[in-house]
Amino acid sequence: MKKFIYIFGIVVFLFSCNDKNTYQIEGRLSNLDDAVLYVVFESSESNTIDTVLCNGRGQFSISHEQDDNLQVVTFYYNDRKQWFSVYPEAGKPVQIKGDANYPLLLQIKGGRANNKLSEFKKKAAIPLKERTDISNSREENPLENGEGASQLANANRKIRRIAQDFITKNSKEEASAILISEHFIDSENMEQTEELLRLLSPELDEFYIVGNLKSEIEKAKTTIVGAKAPDFRVTNIYGQTLTADSFLNKYYILAFTALWCDMCQTEIMMLDDIAAKYSKDSLDILLISLDDEIDEVRDMVRQDTIRWNLVTDSAGQAINLFEKYNVNSLPKCFLMDKDGIIKLRTTNGEELKQIVDEIMQ
Repeated sequence: MKKFIYIFGIVVFLFSCNDKNTYQIEGRLSNLDDAVLYVVFESSESNTIDTVLCNGRGQFSISHEQDDNLQVVTFYYNDRKQWFSVYPEAGKPVQIKGDANYPLLLQIKGGRANNKLSEFKKKAAIPLKERTDISNSREENPLENGEGASQLANANRKIRRIAQDFITKNSKEEASAILISEHFIDSENMEQTEELLRLLSPELDEFYIVGNLKSEIEKAKTTIVGAKAPDFRVTNIYGQTLTADSFLNKYYILAFTALWCDMCQTEIMMLDDIAAKYSKDSLDILLISLDDEIDEVRDMVRQDTIRWNLVTDSAGQAINLFEKYNVNSLPKCFLMDKDGIIKLRTTNGEELKQIVDEIMQ
């Protein structure tokens, strides 16, 4: 009997050691459209991608060798349109369960960050569900986007209130930094992000998400009003190379747009009126279009009475400018003065024209 207990103890010890050196994740998701999950293991060194197959009941299981640099594991599903993230701790198995149609509400248990985030999800369950339902409805019925946008903004406000209260009460938790990154990143206004970061304990300074947030804040400051406009080097559709210095000693507008974006049309953004009213010697306009079909863009230009100075994404250059200028939605316009200082960033054509008229008087 003693010999059996001794052997059993060794086996348990070996298995426990093995568990401490692996990441174990198991889950059960209902309402999956596709049994295949795409898994991205993100570390500070590199990312690796794998797939996992769920059984008929939506159950899956993965085991990943310990990696001291592993930061987050993200699961993509339903044709990669939905996803959720797990923050693993070696030796602490993770259990996931819930409705795949509501990734924001999935209960993910195992490890302190996951447990705390699940605690937040329970507190914010109602607005998180509202947000998902509204987003899905807007995709299915684009004509309802106006009313849906207001409802979505209201749901987001509720979520942020609950998140802010959670962050205030859990200033030492990594989950709080994660919530800031998920709900309080707005390149148009990073002041609240900074305020919330100041609430976090200095103990979290080494947490990678805190570092990422600080980097995002510094990047956002490069395109706020009053900042020197980031330099660039692009080639327009006529083959002319342009940089920020190409517009020195005159006002200029960078207008981020796309042919498929109805609100981006030059007449709606009042760019036609501005271009017709002011000489290019005093105020120039550079259109940055996400379109990569240069022939379609050329056709559009030929039909317009204005000879637009236009850059397309045929060589990835528009994407680079979108990134440099922190543009994450369309349309977006920047007005720069003669010294290349940002005077205005806006999505509103009427506001743009009003400010231009005031400056050019």
